[in-house]
Formats: sequence, structure tokens, C-alpha cells
Amino acid sequence: MKRKLLGIVPLVTAFMFMLTACGAPAAPDTPPGVTPPAGGTTQTELMVLTPSLAVSFDPIQSNDSASAEFARLIYSTLVLMDYDTFEVLPGLATSWDLPDPQTVNMQIRSGVTFHNGDPLTAHDVAFSLERAGASVQMAPILGMIDTVVAHDNYNVTIHLDIPFVPILRHLSHPAAAILPMNYLLEVGEDEFANAPIGSGAFMFDHLVIGDQQVKVRFDNYWGNVSQLERITFRVVPDPSTRLIEVSTGTADIAMGLAPGDLAGAEADPNVTVMRRPNLGTDFIWMNTQRPYLNNPLVRQAINYAFDTQAAIDVVWMGAGAIAHSPVMPIVWGFVEQPPFETNLDRARELLAEAGYPDGFSTSIWWNAPNVQRQQVSEMMQFTLAQIGIDLSIETMEWATYLERSDVGEHDMMIIGWTTVTADIDYALFPLLHSSNYGPPGNRGFWSTPELDALLEAGRAETDDAARMEIYAEAQAIIRAEAPMLVLRQGEILMAVNPNLRGLELNPNLSHNHATIWFE
Repeated sequence: MKRKLLGIVPLVTAFMFMLTACGAPAAPDTPPGVTPPAGGTTQTELMVLTPSLAVSFDPIQSNDSASAEFARLIYSTLVLMDYDTFEVLPGLATSWDLPDPQTVNMQIRSGVTFHNGDPLTAHDVAFSLERAGASVQMAPILGMIDTVVAHDNYNVTIHLDIPFVPILRHLSHPAAAILPMNYLLEVGEDEFANAPIGSGAFMFDHLVIGDQQVKVRFDNYWGNVSQLERITFRVVPDPSTRLIEVSTGTADIAMGLAPGDLAGAEADPNVTVMRRPNLGTDFIWMNTQRPYLNNPLVRQAINYAFDTQAAIDVVWMGAGAIAHSPVMPIVWGFVEQPPFETNLDRARELLAEAGYPDGFSTSIWWNAPNVQRQQVSEMMQFTLAQIGIDLSIETMEWATYLERSDVGEHDMMIIGWTTVTADIDYALFPLLHSSNYGPPGNRGFWSTPELDALLEAGRAETDDAARMEIYAEAQAIIRAEAPMLVLRQGEILMAVNPNLRGLELNPNLSHNHATIWFE
């Protein structure tokens, strides 16, 4: 029994496949991605500079991008996703079938071992998925899992408590990582989080708190064994400093290239710039349980006042694209909504209609060292002053940012969300369903019974056309109620060593560094 602790039309064909598949695509011997050449690499250690480290090493304890990137190297999942075609591919599961919309049968790959030498079996799969399904933090991702039955060492059946169309895509999420049952039960969750063990391409080596994480190659990995022997993720808060280190050769990858540094980086012969649109949006949450912001007219006024195109042009230097929805256009289920065209007069009218003709005082948070979020805060402060709203600005580091916003201490805050499954359920259910206030994603603390009902119906609907109608109605409600101000569609910007090869930018923001080699 479950232990609860609590668009693009061509993509329809992918979902029809997931519902009606009698089996998975033929299982590759190794996971998809760039295959490095045999031998000849000139460098076997990789230095990655990042603005922040993983919040948790336990894949069900945190859903931030830094933690997901850590999980991709250390752990393995049953299935993988090709982010060019959005096709679900075999991972630890070599084949599967869906006899009905609430059942998934899977054949588990034999011969896989965890980093401690224990064999990976269907019993580890059942343990890991039931544990993840019972997690409050991961309820929007895997909470639909009811029970998981291991029939023997290599055959497992996943039972869902609702029909859930995108289940295979959700099983590619790091939260669905398969963990070593015996080890975790022996050492306990706290110790496991300090000394994680998985079956991924790299093993956790050590952590220097606040500074770096180090991983070493797992030579018995079930897929392509990396040509890298060691990967170090080191925290460098300032993006320009990260770029300088790549340019001078002391680092190989600078995550999160600042848009203001883009032109200089592209002109630097010692740097290669990589960029790709991602599955994320940047937006401003308005805490709808705070004074003033609990009024949809006020929230609409703020949307009308702020010029998002100017923010993209000035703050992000043109990187990314304008968005009028928390759902990216490449996400299945997206329906375009009328934009909030910048109109200060309309914003003032709405404030007066809401009962605040003279404005009011509120605040916005941004997390250091994200310079773009600082600049957006300052733009918002200037803009809202034009309609009588006095906006103060507060900043804090990432862990505190999440901890305090989890319990709703903020008025407004800037954050991002990446729809890693490329399905609208993951874009809307965690962010806007009433069951997900706080840590799971709904930091606007907003919901309506009508939207709740639609999001629940969309999860369970198996007909694509009917499902699309449900989500069109849901997106119209979200636009009218305006619990957030969507800033832009995101874009990955990264600076790398010119000799680096094999890195494929993943639009879900957790890149596979195991495929890298150097010429």
C-alpha cells in the first residue's frame, strides 16, 4: 500500500506510443549520447565551475538543477529521454509494456552493479520507486505510484493509483533513480545522503562543504565507461570569474555564462560558447496569501506594468525569448495565451479597481549570486514605482532562499522552473495545484478548486484531444488569475575549453558530463 507522507501537436504521437506500446524500443548496450573515441584523449580530469552545489545527495530530497546534475552522474534511472526527439529510451529497464493506463511492466537489465559491488535487482527498483512515491517533495513527479512488485530479480510491475499518461517520462527524472536497498537500509537515510551510492557512470568521492564536490569514474558502469577519471564541481559565484578561469585554462566548463559576457566569450579564441534553448522559464512568484497580492486585479496590474521584452533585451542581452505562460511552447499541452502588453495606464486602472489607487508597499527577493535576478528586481522596483507600488529588495543565498520561501515568508520572489518531462503535467501540477504548496513547487501558494479539478483530470485523461482541451482551459484560468509574472523562456549559455568534446547540452539543465573527452 502506498505510504503517503504528505503545444506542439506532433508530440501527440509520442504520447500515443507511451500509452499503447507493447514494448520498448530495442535496448542499446549503452545509454544514448556521444560515444568518445577509444583512447587518445589528452586529459582525464574535468573541472566544472558552477554557481551552486547540490542541495542534497539523496535524489528525493531536493528538486533543484544542481542536485539533478549531481544525480545524473551518480545514479541510473529505468528509462532515459532523448531531448532532441522526446522519445523515451531504455536505461536500467531494457523493455516494458503498458497493459493498461495504470500498469507498467518492466524487464530490468541484468549484470548491473552498484558502486559498492552489490547487484542491482528488481527488489532495488521496487524499494526505490515506492520510497520516491511516498516523498512529499517528489509527490508531483512520482506520487501517482501506488505499489511496485518485484516478481523476481529482473521483472517488476509498477501500479499507479490513477491513469497517468506521462509516467514513462516521469521515470526518467532523477527522483526515480534506483538506489541500493540493502545499503540504504543498513546505514540510514542521513548517512546515505552523506555517502551516496548509485549505479551511475561516476562515484561520489568527497565534498568540501561550500566549495566543491568530487566524483571519480566507476569502471564497472553498465554503459559506456567514461574517458574521464575524475570530475570536480567547484563553486565560483561570479559568472565573469568562471569565464576567466576557462579562458586562462584553470577550468574546463563555466556553467551559467552571464549574458553580458557573451560577446566577449564568443570573440575569445580560448573559449567555445555553447548555447541551446531549454525547457525552463524564469518568473516572479507573487505570494497570493500575502496582503495586496491576494487580489488578482493587483497581480494583473503588476503583469501589465512590467516590460518583459525590455528585461530580455537589457538583463539577458537577448538570450531567451518572451513568454506569456509558465509552459514552454515545446512542452506537450502548451496553448498560447493573450500577452500582458506593457501598459502603465491599464495597470493604474486595475490598482484603483482593486481599491489601491495610491498603491502600497511590498517586497521582492532574489538569490545571490544571480546577477540577472538582481537586475530584474531593480527593474521591477523602478517600474512599480511608476504605478505607486513601493517595492523593497531583499537578497539571500540559495539554501536560505528555498527554506524561507518553502514556508511563504516572501511577498514576491524570482525563480525558475524546468519542465524536464516535456509534458504539461509537470509544468502545472507541481506549481499550481493546492497539494503542492511550498517545497514541491507552489511558492505562489495559489490555487482554486476549479484549477485543481482540471489538473487532476488532465493527469488521468488518456485521450490526447480531451487532455489538450483540459489544459487549454487550465492555462486560460492561470492567465486570468495571474499568480506569477513570467519573464522569459530560458536558454542555456555555457563557456567551455575549446578542446572539449562530447558534451551535449540537455534542455532539462542536467547535462551528462560522463560523455566528455578532450582532443
